Parts: sequence; C-alpha cells; structure tokens
Amino acid sequence: MLMVNLATSLSGGAGIGMLRYHQAMLAAGVDSRIIVGDSSAVESPNVAVASQRPISILHRLARRVGVPLDPSVRMVMAVERLDSAAGRRKCYELFSPPFSRCRPEEHPWVQEAGLLNLHWVAGTVDWVSFFRSIELPLIFTLHDQQPYLGGFHYARDLEANPLLGRLEAEVREIKRASLRGRQITVIGNSEWNTREARLSGFFPPETSYHTVYYPLDTLVYTPRPKDAARAAMGIDPARIVIGFACEDLSNRRKGFDILLDALEMLPNSLAARCCLLSFGREASQSVRNRLPMPWIHLGHQQADPVKVAAYSAMDLFVVPSRAEAFGQTAIEAIACHTPVVCSKEGGLSEAIFQGEGGILFETGNPNELSAAVRSLAESQELRTMLMARGRALVVERHDTRQIARQCLQLYKSILA
Repeated sequence: MLMVNLATSLSGGAGIGMLRYHQAMLAAGVDSRIIVGDSSAVESPNVAVASQRPISILHRLARRVGVPLDPSVRMVMAVERLDSAAGRRKCYELFSPPFSRCRPEEHPWVQEAGLLNLHWVAGTVDWVSFFRSIELPLIFTLHDQQPYLGGFHYARDLEANPLLGRLEAEVREIKRASLRGRQITVIGNSEWNTREARLSGFFPPETSYHTVYYPLDTLVYTPRPKDAARAAMGIDPARIVIGFACEDLSNRRKGFDILLDALEMLPNSLAARCCLLSFGREASQSVRNRLPMPWIHLGHQQADPVKVAAYSAMDLFVVPSRAEAFGQTAIEAIACHTPVVCSKEGGLSEAIFQGEGGILFETGNPNELSAAVRSLAESQELRTMLMARGRALVVERHDTRQIARQCLQLYKSILA
C-alpha cells in the first residue's frame, strides 16, 4: 500500500508532527511518501514538491494594474480591506484562502496511492480542483482547526474578528461543498481537536473520527545530565532555568507576552535566582528589555540534539498559548525530565496528562501562571515527582511502534 501525505511544509509544528507520523509508518514497513508545496523542502527519495499552475500573461497584466484575477489574491485583498476597516492591528495568526496554484493531484504518486492523507495543506491544496479530481479514500490529519473552519486556523480568531465572519463563512462553504459525497476519515492530534471536528458539522455525515497522538522517539528525547547541559550553554548551575520555545516569539497565539507578564510578577528574590532559556526566532530589543532576569536565546532550532540539550538544561518549561490543538513542545520537554506549565487551552491539558506531567493554569491569566512557575521554581521535590511521572506517561502513550500499529489498523479498516 502506498500512503501519500500532503503538506505545505516540513517545518513548523505541523510539519514536524507530520514527519513523525511518516517516520513511524516507514519504520513499520509502510511505503509512506510526502508531497509538499514548499519548494525549499529537503531532498529525499520519499519527498516531492508539488507542481504549480503557471501564471498566465493575462493574470500578470491584470496584477500590474491592480486588478488581480487570481481568486486567492483577491481574497487576501478583501481580508486586508476588512482589517483596515476594523481600524486596529491584525489580531489573528492566519487567514488561508481555499485556493492554490499548487497541483499535488497531478503528481504520479497520487495516481498510484492507495490512501491520501492531508495534513496542514493551507496554500497547497486548491479545494475545488483537488477534490474534484480525486476519487481515493481521504484522511484528514488535524494539526490545528483550519481543515474544518474557513480561512481561520483557530475558532478563537473568528470570535475576536467578527468583521471577517462573512468571508469566513464563504470560505467554509467552498470547502464543505468540495467534500460532499466523499469518503472521509478524520484523525485528530488530540481528543479535543477530534471532538471539535465532529461537533463542527463540517465533514460529510458518514465521516469517521479517531484520535492518534503524535509519536515521539523517546530514545532521542531522553534526559541529559542537567549540569552538563547547562555548562555547554554557559548557564550557572545554581540558576533556576525557565524554558520557552516556539517558531516565532512574536506570534501572539503562543502567549510569550503572558509569560513576560508572569515573570515580572515573581518576587525579586526569586527572579534574581532565575534565567530564561528559549529557542525560536529572535525577539525584539524592547521585549528583551522587559525581562527581569538573564535570558539565553538559542535562535531558531530544528535539530533534535540541540532541542534535547535545551530541554534537559531547564528546570521547568512553559506553554502559555492562547490557542493550541495539542502541544508537541510540552511532550518533548516532559520526555527530557522537565515538568511543564501549560494553559488550559485546547489539547494542552492532554499533552501534560491533565496535570500529571506539570501544572495547568487558566488561559491568559498571568497571575495564575506566575504562581505555577513560582511553585515549581521553589520546590525541587515537586519537580522531581513530576519529572518521573511525566516521562513514564510520554513513553507509554507516544511510543512510535504503538502509534504505527494504531495507524495501520485504521488504514486497513478504511480499505476493507
């Protein structure tokens, strides 16, 4: 059986999650391949880049005079006009039109496939032309909420941007109409995301819903001696190291501003003993000036060994997201013997086993976050208890072979 995975990119949380599913299936002997829209994708015999429909001369001329014919460009311009009418800075992460110049459906692998698995495909799948040309059973693996929303990727963004409501509904209907009469299987990356997809009423009535957690190689994500990890990064072993990570620290959804507020509330005597260790894109100097403690920032990191060393150097790790479907960084940190403080948002409570691997706080509440950070920072006993319990749970639930078996059983039932 040839399994073809469609994705926009191999990077970011969704890209990493998709690669982990893919690698688990390869290890189980499945012929798993990936088609991406990102032309900078890593060269591999199992990865191909989707072709793109060329831009016609007519489209080029129309764009030059400010009258774009491309429906995706027109929709982006409509969103920008509505944002401008709102008279405020954009307060959502993404709005993705259902159109694309990419044509993954034309790749020979798709013609040979037994199953197609759509992951995070914003900007890579043109919903109307793609589903019109595909007759195979389809799997949607959810990494956020975008597959069953319209252009937004999280429902909270729609709630915060009612002026975009009409356009959101228009996009959702285009997408929904393209799936009518299709055999669909939905795989959520958390029970929360699976439940939200089912309740959305977006997918055809006969759709089946399942939850398959992200696999994690716990032989790679395993604890390193904390003192050695800190020494390698030039961190004083006496410091209490607070961790944070995301691709872009300026992404409001990830809640770095909430963490900064919480750290400013720590008692001066405790803050003087702490430092922040993070990775992701560089923060602005104005953000750096707010932090009441030393800050070691490792920049954007993709390599597992660097991330494992960073997690191992931390005493606690914070995920203060305003919206999150699961939380891969949380299980990575827990696997490295670092307890986690998470907001009670989306699938995050599942990532830390409803508090078994860390502490939950009310979403967007810096006072609660500060109290949780303080309790972990001041109690080695609490950290030690959460370390051992959390890693054991990650090893049990995210075992790569177990996830592969779960997927194989599901694939066989789809093809039966």
